[in-house]
Amino acid sequence: MMAQFRNLDEFFDPNLRLPIGGKTYVVPPPDAEVGLLVQRLMHAGIAAEAGHEVDQEGLSALAESVINNESKDTDLYQRLLGGVWDEMFADGLDWPVIQHVGETALIWVAAGADAAEKHWDAGSGEAAAPNRKTRRAAAAQARSTRSRGSRSGTTRTTGSA
Repeated sequence: MMAQFRNLDEFFDPNLRLPIGGKTYVVPPPDAEVGLLVQRLMHAGIAAEAGHEVDQEGLSALAESVINNESKDTDLYQRLLGGVWDEMFADGLDWPVIQHVGETALIWVAAGADAAEKHWDAGSGEAAAPNRKTRRAAAAQARSTRSRGSRSGTTRTTGSA
């Protein structure tokens, strides 16, 4: 006898709901392209931080896709937040708040709701950075969802003197 699964819509909410002031902003799940991009960014960052060799060609290709973003005229936070990006600007939220929302959404996509909630509750600063356990969980998730034929798997870095 075949298993009978319940309709996912009956119990699963794919959105991220973030309360700010008296309003709850509802961040929709990203499309597959953005979701995979975030997974690859997180995986590459964790690998680089752990001292593992990073595929320079893949790093360059991924950085180019994030910087130039030929398919969409938006940055990564805008791609992650969708219409919520415009809604927050229209509501007059300050940049640090919008940045925290973007970071939380990035962590949500890369490491799940529990990690995103920890970041959200931490506020800002060093305490907001994912801990080693969270980073390892995100890396394991990224490895389990990464395409074997992927050319990218690394993150953009900025140089500093």
